Amino acid sequence: MPLLNLVHINLHVTDLDSSIDFYERLGFTVMHDLGRNEPRPMQAIEVSPLSQHGGGMVRGAVMSLGDDPRCSTKIELIQYVDPAPTARPFKPNHEVGVHRIAIRVKDIHSTVADLRAKGIVIPSGPHEVYTMGGTQRYVLFPDPDETMLELIELSRD
Repeated sequence: MPLLNLVHINLHVTDLDSSIDFYERLGFTVMHDLGRNEPRPMQAIEVSPLSQHGGGMVRGAVMSLGDDPRCSTKIELIQYVDPAPTARPFKPNHEVGVHRIAIRVKDIHSTVADLRAKGIVIPSGPHEVYTMGGTQRYVLFPDPDETMLELIELSRD
């Protein structure tokens, strides 16, 4: 059977409330409450010798761009309450793993202006590169826990 689509991206966060506020300013809305106000236990599951899943008490929420539960872009924000979250160390650009989350926009200039007006810090750009048969305009910026986000406008030039 083929894979169908990406269901969500899970982000562990330091402060659930500030992350929800940040992603709401980007246009996401809370779709599901996963113990947002009351921490819940998360089942521990063995995955590999180098990866852990679950265990402890967490608060969380699933946020969505759009309201179709099967097709919208979703992020799952999880804040560990016990054990307490630890800050992520500096991640060099050559480190293996997820490097950034890219989100497509129609008009990069107006989107960046709107987000900056909402207090989102976008340090530079938009930048431009010719790739995949057209011009790609993009900006890079961090969320409250330094997860790198990228906004991309694609055009066939």
